[in-house]
Amino acid sequence: MATPACSSGVRAIGYAGATHRGSRDSAYPRACVPASVRHVNREETLQLLSRSRRCKSACVVQATGSVSLREDLFGSKEPLFTDCRSSKVSIVGSGQVGLACAYALINQATCRQIVLHDIAPKMDRLEAEVADLLHGAEFVDSLDVVATADFADTADSDIVIIPAGARQNEGESRLALVARNVAIFEDIIPKIAAASPDAKLLILTNPCDIMTHVALRLSGFPSNRVIGSGTALDTSRFRSLLAHKLAVDTGSVHGMVLGEHGDSSVVLWSQVMVGGVRLKDVHPQLGTGDAEEWLRTLHADVVAAAGRIIKRKGYTNWALGLAVNAIVKIIIRDERHILPLSVPAKGRYGITQDVHLSLPAMLGSDGVQEIVQVSLSEEEVASLRESARILAEVQDTIVYKE
Repeated sequence: MATPACSSGVRAIGYAGATHRGSRDSAYPRACVPASVRHVNREETLQLLSRSRRCKSACVVQATGSVSLREDLFGSKEPLFTDCRSSKVSIVGSGQVGLACAYALINQATCRQIVLHDIAPKMDRLEAEVADLLHGAEFVDSLDVVATADFADTADSDIVIIPAGARQNEGESRLALVARNVAIFEDIIPKIAAASPDAKLLILTNPCDIMTHVALRLSGFPSNRVIGSGTALDTSRFRSLLAHKLAVDTGSVHGMVLGEHGDSSVVLWSQVMVGGVRLKDVHPQLGTGDAEEWLRTLHADVVAAAGRIIKRKGYTNWALGLAVNAIVKIIIRDERHILPLSVPAKGRYGITQDVHLSLPAMLGSDGVQEIVQVSLSEEEVASLRESARILAEVQDTIVYKE
């Protein structure tokens, strides 16, 4: 199928970026080039990139025209490599989510030691849970699980997973949980940071983006080591629902949900691919009011998924436990996998507020290594900015203890 031409008479090539074979050092991430071009020099390349920026169909985030593909993709020239370290993981908060995380970590042999922490009144139940897990030691590679109410036992953790917080009630917005959970974080985050000053913090507590921002402030850690699970699960839900409707394997569906982990999240319809085919190229109605009804409601189904489950069983846990296991495994093994996670967003896509929201983040042994600079449509950028505005509005109401 021919590549459609835009209003400036040039044709778009490359989904996420391609190198034109006529010049080894010329990069064209989502650039527009004349259909007849086969060999061009750098000066011509930059002229073509300039023309592409004026093209009405061009995405808002444009290529820089730099020599380095890595710099165009991540905004940095050199990769950051650090040594993988030991694998002690602590989980602060042993409710249904914490236990689901522990079970996933154990079942997939992701780490060597797990410390489950909770408050003293819950120790009897937590010790019983740990005993139950230990009884399966014969059937897994290795198992070292500890129940504790003492933060000293979490000392020197490589990763601290934090699902601790007030439970979201049926029909309650994640953002309505802020005041209750900020008070909890003011108690636990300084203790966690003191016990494990080199740890990566993985925040699950809702509202995830705001609580990740709170954890960063209270811990004093660098931002690459305070990570929110963000829309990693939303993205999995989106890909799963789309794959089910198209009757294909979920692994063949690629697309991301960014922004708030909540009602103002943003589906990047411009980037959704199935089996290497960009859906917008074959179905331009995608993401508009002219799409099929199930496509128009797909994002709403993703947003409402947790609420439907909470209404029927009181909480969500299993899928989040699997998502957390994947994140922990990526960090421990320094896999440098890219996931949508809650990270600082100020200065990206015209966002001016000091907020966390989900962007494509490359994870490694030191936490967030890079943020991928994804090309977005004007509508997607506007939606992302609106998501940031909503989060900042709630964040501004937080009153911290002196």
